[in-house]
Amino acid sequence: MAGGTMRGDKIYPAGVIRLGDVIACFPFEDPCVVIRVRGTALWAALENSVSKLPSLEGRFCQVSGIEFAYNPESPEGKRVRWVKVGGQDLDPERRYTIATRGYMARGKDGFESLNHERDDVDEVISEEHGVLISMIIRQYFLSLKIISQWRRGASISKLFSGLRVKQVGQGDLSPKTDTPPAVDGTTGHAETSDEEDDMVEAECSSPVKEKRSSTEEMRLFELKQRVAKKWEILARMGANARRNGDVKVRVDWCRSVRPTVEGRIKIVTD
Repeated sequence: MAGGTMRGDKIYPAGVIRLGDVIACFPFEDPCVVIRVRGTALWAALENSVSKLPSLEGRFCQVSGIEFAYNPESPEGKRVRWVKVGGQDLDPERRYTIATRGYMARGKDGFESLNHERDDVDEVISEEHGVLISMIIRQYFLSLKIISQWRRGASISKLFSGLRVKQVGQGDLSPKTDTPPAVDGTTGHAETSDEEDDMVEAECSSPVKEKRSSTEEMRLFELKQRVAKKWEILARMGANARRNGDVKVRVDWCRSVRPTVEGRIKIVTD
């Protein structure tokens, strides 16, 4: 993502994050897209991102899943020294799937190598089916509020803890330093028992699926429907109670949104 995508021009203090803040930071109306390009095209895009330094242009990239080093003293177009994707050296002939802005996928700001109209660029998710960056961030925050007020929110955290451990190990997220979020208030009566919830959770998370009779499959399907309906009702009850001031939800924002960004882009002198 080109750095110029992020606006707002201020440092936001700790406190409430409002929708207006998100829109001020990401005011553009072009959606996110997904494209597939060769390693040579990705390298060219990174070359373009550092090509105008020391001029403070918006094309300077912000990256995730990518590490690269560049020499700002080298000639334009020959500044990038090495690139790693997912911890491995970039392969010029390999095809990489990239999430980016529609603006960049139209070749704007010098990112011609990412232009979806090129024969060597595949468009996986077009602008017609993409989602605005501001909406993606808003949905993420809303999902944290809902999950944090579920009575069994701890089981949700447990289900996805493996993903977080992996991200911490890769250096994508900061290590856990605090306790899980607390929820004050009640969320109503459950339509399924904890044992039934655990059974559905184990079935959904297990990589190995057992062979069952048609009767057992139908029973499990009906149970999944009941569990899903239960948590939908509880989420709505919690949201309504919060609006009425009956429930106070303390969301673990920092642990959820604090990525490790240092070290992705390095400056070298050789």
